Order: sequence, then C-alpha cells, then structure tokens
Amino acid sequence: MKWIAVGIIVVIIVVGVAAAYVLTTPPPKKDTLIIGTTDSAETGLDPAYAYDYYGWEMIQSLSSGLVEYRAGTTTGAVSDIVPALATSWSVSTDQLVWTFNLRHGVYYEGGQEFNATDVKYSFDRGNIGINSVDGAFQGIGYAAIVKNVTVVDKYTVKFFLFKPFGPFLSIMTVPCTYMVDPLYAPYSHIINYTAGDARHSYPGGLGPYLLSSWSRTAGKDVQYKLVANPNYWNASGGYPKTKNIIITMYADSTSLALAISAGDVDIAFRQLTVDQITSLSTRSGLHLWSEPGPFIQYLVFQEKTGFTFNDTQLRIAVASAINRTLIVSTVYSGLAQELYSMIPNGMTFHRDIFNVAGGANFNYTRTQEILKAKGYTSTNKFTFNLYYETSGHYPQSAQLALVLKSSIEAAAHGNITVNLNGLDWPAMGSARRAETMDAYIMGWYPDYIEADDYIQPFYQTVGNGWLHCHYSSALMDQYIDWSRFNTTAPGRDYNYYWIQNQSVIDCPMVPMYQYGSFAVAKTSVAGIVLDITMNWRNWLPYPTA
Repeated sequence: MKWIAVGIIVVIIVVGVAAAYVLTTPPPKKDTLIIGTTDSAETGLDPAYAYDYYGWEMIQSLSSGLVEYRAGTTTGAVSDIVPALATSWSVSTDQLVWTFNLRHGVYYEGGQEFNATDVKYSFDRGNIGINSVDGAFQGIGYAAIVKNVTVVDKYTVKFFLFKPFGPFLSIMTVPCTYMVDPLYAPYSHIINYTAGDARHSYPGGLGPYLLSSWSRTAGKDVQYKLVANPNYWNASGGYPKTKNIIITMYADSTSLALAISAGDVDIAFRQLTVDQITSLSTRSGLHLWSEPGPFIQYLVFQEKTGFTFNDTQLRIAVASAINRTLIVSTVYSGLAQELYSMIPNGMTFHRDIFNVAGGANFNYTRTQEILKAKGYTSTNKFTFNLYYETSGHYPQSAQLALVLKSSIEAAAHGNITVNLNGLDWPAMGSARRAETMDAYIMGWYPDYIEADDYIQPFYQTVGNGWLHCHYSSALMDQYIDWSRFNTTAPGRDYNYYWIQNQSVIDCPMVPMYQYGSFAVAKTSVAGIVLDITMNWRNWLPYPTA
C-alpha cells in the first residue's frame, strides 16, 4: 500500500481492540473540501435497500455500525475490526450468541439517545421489515445466519445465530447493518430521494456527517453537501477532519480530469482512466494515492426461459472467447490483473479455475466447436446484446465492452455478432431488475474481505436475486451453506474448490479482471486512506493550506 501523508503522524492507540488516528498538525486553514466523481448512488441512501458502491459510501458518512474496519487495514482480517457504536463484544463458546456492549451518550440529530432498541429496530427493519430481494440483507443472506436480535438492556444487545458463522463479525461491518433513526425510517418501506428535503431523503444520523443538501436529475446524482455532525460519537477524536464536504458529479472522466487539473476540485475519485491517472500523477501540485484492491468485473448471462443464454453451452462458448490478457494490456495498461475466479487473486481459497477447468482463457477452439454443434454459421450467426454502463461507475466500461465484442467475435470466426448497448448506472440497475438484458458487465466492491463475499451473493439462489440472472442450483446452494457454516480451514477449502469448479460447469457468470483504487488530489490535501476494503472515508482527508 502507498501510505503517503503530508505533515501527519499516525499514532495507533489501543484500548482493548480499539484504534484511532491522532492528528498532530495545526488546524486546517480552510473548512471545506470539494470532491469530484463520475459516480452516483444507484437508488438511494437507505441501508435496508442500497446495494451499490456509492450509495454505501454515503451511508458510511451519514451513519455508523456497531463495528468497522480499521482505516489502513492491509488484509481485512478480523483483528482489524474495531469498535464503533459498540465498545466491546464477546461470543459464546458454541459461537451461536454474540453480545455487543454499546456506547453511552450517543445522540441522534433530534436529541434522542441511541440505545439497544435502535440496534434491533435497524437490523430487523432491513432483514425482515423491508425484505427486498434487491437489498444487501437478502444478497448477503443475513436471514439464514441471524435467528434473532434481542435487547438485553439499554446498552446491551445480543445476536443469536442459527449456526456458527466464521465471518459474522465481518458482516457486521457492512453498511446495510448501519443504524437508522426510527423517526426517519418507517419499518415497512424504503426511504428514497426527496427533492429539496435532504433530511427526509436518508434515514441515518449517527455518522461523522449530516446531509445538508442532495440534488439529482433523472435519477442520477448531481451534488451532495455534507456538514460535520456535532453529535458524532467520535467527534472528541477530531473527526471528521474537515467540516464541510462538497461532492460534485461530473458527466465523464474527461470533465473530471479537467476539473482536477484546473483546481476546481480538491480530490478526484472514481473514475479516471488509466491514461488520465498516469498523466495527472506527474503534474505539479497534484499527487496520486493508490492501493491494489479486490474490485472485480465479470460478465453475467441472463438464464431466464426465452433468453438465448438459458443454454449452458452457449454461455460456455462466450466464456471461452474472453481474452483477459487483451483486456488487461489494452484497456488497463497493465494496472489490472487477469482474474479466473470470482474469488480475487491473493484471497484465501482462490483458484484459477476458469483457466484450468473447462473455461480456459480465449479458448477459441471450444467456442467454434460449440457454435458448430448448435448450427451457427456465418450466414446464421449467434447474435446477442451486451450491456455496459456509461456514467463512470466502473472504470473504462466502454473500452472494456469494445474489447469484449472484438475478442468474442474474433473467436467465433464471424459466427457471432455482439450488439453493444450503453446505459447510465441508474438505468443499468433498472434494466437489471426488469431482466431485459441478454448479457451485462457488472462489478463487485467487497462488502467484507472474505471469500464468502465473492461466492454467496452470486451463486446461491437466496443471495443472487439482486442480479436477476435466474441462476439456481440446489447442489451449489448446499455446498455454499457448507462453506459458510464450516469453521475449519480444510473443510472450507474443499467446499470452495468444489464451488469454483462448478461455477465453470454451470457458467452463470465469467470473472474477467481485478483492479485497485486510485485518487488524484492536490498536494495541499492530506489524510487520504485507501486500503483493501476499498472504502472511501470522507471524514479522514483535510486541507493543509
């Protein structure tokens, strides 16, 4: 990791399992930072429903969970999970009961004190009340893990599990488990954007910031304005470091690059192209912050009856035609890694299964054999629509789509036609939910750093509803359950090997590449922390001039 700070000393203070960063520089000379991005929240800022990168980033600024990852973690290990609204926790010897002891004297904006009842309300609301197939509670599968949440007293809450679940503390760091203010979060329906009314557009209120304004046009974010929360539980630690954050959305990477070059923004984060990152990093007055990370992109096939990719062999034909080497070298100039499993490179239980088990990298012979057997020729082409997002949520999506089209068509020797269709990020989400796309490019930022997070939400029937791809396998479901609730490394390793091998045989989706995090900022900005979680922490950066 590149940890580069200007005039800052990082001190770790350990109290039990707690950790904090202590600022030793003089107070900043200005109280506002402007951040530029091409991204947008897909739907809204309700923890019970939002399940996308930028929605979660905003939730992390506007609310808090019981625990969180230590900023700067290099592994995402459980030892790097530190207190937030819970000061301490314990687990029973049978690993079925987790007890969390809560902070005293934490207040919502309206003046009511946070307590154990709010924890139960927030968790039950997301897991039972809203109960949306598109939401993270269902995607991650909390209902199969947590039996119930019980209030012990005002400052103590217990989570009872159905079975021992190794990554439990990790899934409690996920923003969907962050607290909501019951005054602004009805139990049975989602809070959505309300034009001109920031306070009624999000249900949080215990985070480092409050939302002072939020503007959207045609379902896409235009600007957020955040102001420091005076009631923030960690305000005494000096957080947030900057009083005001303005986040401005740009139409594309070109306009974002121009904005950081001209000094219109202090930080540019998500998504500059590789060429722009390289060029800007050498410019006087600017500095590149980067971190290799476990962001992945993959191709999803629609298996619903009536769609072409309901045929497994045609999915395998296209999967065999994907040239990852070309993607990494041409689209990402070598800054990405080829990926042959949904579990990222370097993560425990990863295997290069798509390169060794029937789905080899650009295996043109297999593609041609399958097409011939299916009766496709140059005069009877296999044709499908490939969708990608156009608004900068993912890095260089248009270029990626073009390389995919060219490599797939080349593999088929003229027997495949790929029609490209670009949609902005909110429209892409709508099309995914409407189940109208033959095949589409998606990406995954980690919920938590564990192999389970790259398997269960995609391959288990109860979890992959958010993808709307209609993949379902009772045997895969069983193996995923065995992997999730097995607490031994050999047992989990065997199960993950089987799962990854079966993912090639069934081929509901195809992993393509892995990428990290990049931000370009003025040299007068310090405190940026990029780490393996890929979280962007608005409360850490601060201006030095």
